[in-house]
Amino acid sequence: MPDIEDNLDKKVKAIKQLLEVFKFERMIYLGITILSLIVLIGCAVYLLMQDKNQVPAVIGMFSSSGGVAYTCGRLLKMWSDAMQLLGSIKNES
Repeated sequence: MPDIEDNLDKKVKAIKQLLEVFKFERMIYLGITILSLIVLIGCAVYLLMQDKNQVPAVIGMFSSSGGVAYTCGRLLKMWSDAMQLLGSIKNES
């Protein structure tokens, strides 16, 4: 059993190191996500207040929603990779 605990400790340390290495990248993705959400909400409010068809606001909504989807996907991929690393403990024991 101590061998499994050592292995678990090594995996947890590896995940912490990965998270530390990619901290800047995660912050950039989080910043882009927040900025995209602000643009998306701003465009939606702008469109609700206008009576005529506004092409730039629609383009803004599509680009910001794409930014949210992409950055959330990348963040989830990082977490998925970290969880797969921990999940490999079951396969080894």
